[in-house]
Amino acid sequence: MQHGFESLLPPIVAIALAILTRQVLLPLGTGIFVGAVLLSYSQPEARWFDSVLVFLESLYRSVHDFDHLQTLAFTLLLGAMVGVMEYGGGIRSLVTNLSSRIRTRSGAQTMISLSGLAIFFDDYANTLLIGGTMRSPADRYGLSRSKLAYLVDSTAAPVAGLSVISTWTAIEISYMADGLSAAGVSDGSAAFALFLESIPYRFYPFLALAMVFAVSITGRDFGPMRRAEQKALDESPDLVANLTEGSSGYDASEPKRLWLASVIPIALCVAAIGIVLVITGTNEATILESMGPLRAAIETLGSGNSYLALIAGGAMGLFAAILMHMAIADCGLQRLLDGAMRGALQMMPAMLILWLAWALSAMTRPDALDTGGYLSSVLSNRLDPRLLPTAVFLISGFVAFSTGTSWGTMAILTPLSVTLSLQLDISGDPSGVICLATAGSVLAGAILGDHCSPISDTTVLSSRASGCDHLQHVQTQMPYALTVATVSILCGCLPCMLGISPWACLATGVMAIFLLVRLVGRRPNGQQSNAQE
Repeated sequence: MQHGFESLLPPIVAIALAILTRQVLLPLGTGIFVGAVLLSYSQPEARWFDSVLVFLESLYRSVHDFDHLQTLAFTLLLGAMVGVMEYGGGIRSLVTNLSSRIRTRSGAQTMISLSGLAIFFDDYANTLLIGGTMRSPADRYGLSRSKLAYLVDSTAAPVAGLSVISTWTAIEISYMADGLSAAGVSDGSAAFALFLESIPYRFYPFLALAMVFAVSITGRDFGPMRRAEQKALDESPDLVANLTEGSSGYDASEPKRLWLASVIPIALCVAAIGIVLVITGTNEATILESMGPLRAAIETLGSGNSYLALIAGGAMGLFAAILMHMAIADCGLQRLLDGAMRGALQMMPAMLILWLAWALSAMTRPDALDTGGYLSSVLSNRLDPRLLPTAVFLISGFVAFSTGTSWGTMAILTPLSVTLSLQLDISGDPSGVICLATAGSVLAGAILGDHCSPISDTTVLSSRASGCDHLQHVQTQMPYALTVATVSILCGCLPCMLGISPWACLATGVMAIFLLVRLVGRRPNGQQSNAQE
């Protein structure tokens, strides 16, 4: 059965209730049930209890999905690793060493932002590692947990989405290949070329990173984020006074190299993920002699088993954290196991929300209500080709906001958008501006919607890993995301259709972001306003 506007009801109900009740679990469950009712009554001879059966089946399938189980396993392992490093003191020592020369809150924010760029190959790993390890510096420098969650969330997906070598790469290329094939383009290398050439047209991820560094370097905020920052400073006056005096917080009684007990597990975790991706990708990838080294590397990494790699990395990191703290800090095994257990338990609420978010997302898939298909069909009407990238960006953002998944949004919209761009472009050239900008706009809009959605898995993980109230994170991040989206359209999507270079558009957008933060943003009262800021 073809579903129309009613296919929007499950995500709309979930989002509306989440905003009204400031809860997450009940709205998600209600949205899933609404979807179950629509699906059951679309079948002939529907019975009253069929809705309950569809509801329970959707929950079972979501948690029974092997990829989802691996994601939950990695979440537990990484939470346990962070718990060990917190209990053993490795994180505290690492933070002391990293921040020994920092004297301002803006310096702390910049350090966290730069850390977010380091793990470029996967947004989940980025979110959990940076959010878990950077709580202490955020507290020490009087940063609100809302600011930490924003810095974590707004560097995770943008970095992974822009990286040439990441777990996103092969997925994006395959979706683009489907779109090109539907448009009659059979060249095997066209999808990879489209992927590479569309990177400069992904305006939102680039400018989202610019916003992160603009607020970090200047120390200025606006909207709900400034109020959250002011509250954090008001509640820690003694801490701020110590920072003004240049206190380093160093504890002379702790082992001098205790920070290695935090750095080495993280490094081994990252290395293990990369190694498993390469090993599994080598077995699955099809490397042609005509491929260059970069293309071959991307094909190998993208074909790797990312879920297995994440689990291997989490297990390696946890094992190394326990051994390093026992060796360097002389911590007892029982204490470290207690820390691992507490760290894993801290992730349980997030895992429950993830479970329900996956079930709700399944309701919107093409084989169910096909929410994305309905929204995409609206785009297929007569449209000026020069407005297509902007329209795709907005619709992609709305789909991701409604479904809570950027990957699902790309799966729904990328093939259709690429095909449509070639159909609307008279030249039908995959390397034409319309096709490149449209392909880039799908990913950009998907990340925008992910940043704004209260039912997004990465939004949930960012808030939980950072120790921030989930809806508070959404409320404080959304004004920044919408501001960046507006600049992306005005300085990116529209000008590039007039023949302006995408790199010139990006440069203009970055300048606009910094200017807006300078004019609109304000430092919290009590923050140092010296020359360093």
